[in-house]
Amino acid sequence: MHFAAVWLSVATSLVAGWSLPIRIYVSFPLGCMLWCLGLLLNLRLVRFLRLDTAAYRARRTQYSYQRVAARTLMNAGIALAFRSWFTMLVTAMLIPFYISASRKRREYLDYLRTGMLSDALPHRVKRH
Repeated sequence: MHFAAVWLSVATSLVAGWSLPIRIYVSFPLGCMLWCLGLLLNLRLVRFLRLDTAAYRARRTQYSYQRVAARTLMNAGIALAFRSWFTMLVTAMLIPFYISASRKRREYLDYLRTGMLSDALPHRVKRH
């Protein structure tokens, strides 16, 4: 869903002419570098999340919010590369959806680990 939203906003901005007042030879390399930075951060975080040790379980929440930041960096890089105001707006609007998806994933992983929903008996589930 977010992939389609970002690329449709890029197409809409290009067709409508809603562009940032930055030269293309400046915005495209900066946007590509920002996107690559977000991609590398996301890949690093995915690698850490695959390690299923107790030390990393405690930091799973922190890593999930860092992944939200990495995805936002990638979307902002696309917006900057294509000089799109509308994509910047869509990038900002996607942040709450990324956070909600991160919470749902964490609840699901808690359910798999403990066998109960985290909000069913909140005093029994430790939050790290």
